[in-house]
Amino acid sequence: MFYVKELSDLGFEYIPAGPDRNTRITRAQNARRLGSKLPPAYPNGWFAVVESSELRVGDVKPVEVLGLNLCVYRGDSGAPHVVDAYCPHLGAHLGGGSVSGDCVQCPFHKWSFDETGRCNRVPGQETAPRGVSIKTWETAEVDGAIWIWHDADGNPPKWTIDNAPELQQWGYRGRNEFVVSSHIQDIPENGADVAHLNAVHSPSLLTNLGERYPFLLNFVGQHTWSAQWTKGEDHTATMTLSHNYTFGKFSVFRIDALATQIGPAHVRLLIHTAFGPILISQSVTPLSPLEQKVIHRFFSPAYNAPLTAAFVRGESYMFERDVVIWNNKRFVSSPAYVKSDKTIRAFRSWYSQFYSEGSLSFRDALRRHREPLDW
Repeated sequence: MFYVKELSDLGFEYIPAGPDRNTRITRAQNARRLGSKLPPAYPNGWFAVVESSELRVGDVKPVEVLGLNLCVYRGDSGAPHVVDAYCPHLGAHLGGGSVSGDCVQCPFHKWSFDETGRCNRVPGQETAPRGVSIKTWETAEVDGAIWIWHDADGNPPKWTIDNAPELQQWGYRGRNEFVVSSHIQDIPENGADVAHLNAVHSPSLLTNLGERYPFLLNFVGQHTWSAQWTKGEDHTATMTLSHNYTFGKFSVFRIDALATQIGPAHVRLLIHTAFGPILISQSVTPLSPLEQKVIHRFFSPAYNAPLTAAFVRGESYMFERDVVIWNNKRFVSSPAYVKSDKTIRAFRSWYSQFYSEGSLSFRDALRRHREPLDW
């Protein structure tokens, strides 16, 4: 099961179809007020850049994330590598190059760079030029994706990531992908915003009649939620979640889940149902300061693979409700908190650890995105 929604697919239903619809959506996005005192656009942490299944041995792919142009390739050893995109010789993009062994070759003059980034061969030359290299990025292959460590101050990884233990026996069942127009912090903040669950996700996935006619809720059913978010003392936070699909006072489908936030952009959601467990691994990767790629990867035992395939679509529909809001909201740095929002305040305090002195301000990140010259 593979479910994809682009930025223009959600939240712009008020703009009618027509040959200029994309132009009008762009105009609406440009007119949107972003808010004030936005946090830096690119926190420090691990970020998914390519799906493992999309990078075979010998493949080379260009990637634009975190305000960076990168090249991802898989060498003959099977290990993935991520390097800066542009060749230091004359600036060709290595994403159009090729792989030889565990080296990437520039498409322009076939200069070769090994897994450490060092230039190790130039055709027609007896020796490679000394001191010529490209930047390499700390890389991990986890939960069906290739991740890089990004740190604005150039520090090495503050924590490591490994495959979820369930993946030793469970299989991959599909994924969904969304491009969302928001600050990256808005997306994981949803986990701490417990009040939004029943406000946004209560109406039935089966029909919208209950939302339009509330007196029908006992007949068409609704989702009811309870949750508790807790920050850890390190780079992790957790949320316990219970869900019931109810007709009046009768529950017909219950879900219990534990979500673990690992750094700024990685969540694992372990779900328990009457039909078996499901693991969802979420990544949030900034494509630009206000454009996030969100992917949910689904894993389960073989015996409940059909349920998991259906779960991909159901979870996608639920997530769309959040995307519609994110695509049109502004960032509020000082909300009018009520008592039920105390976990949002706690979340923001916890999440601030992923920004550092060297973090590029949101304003500067937006300016660089719109004016990409290297002055």
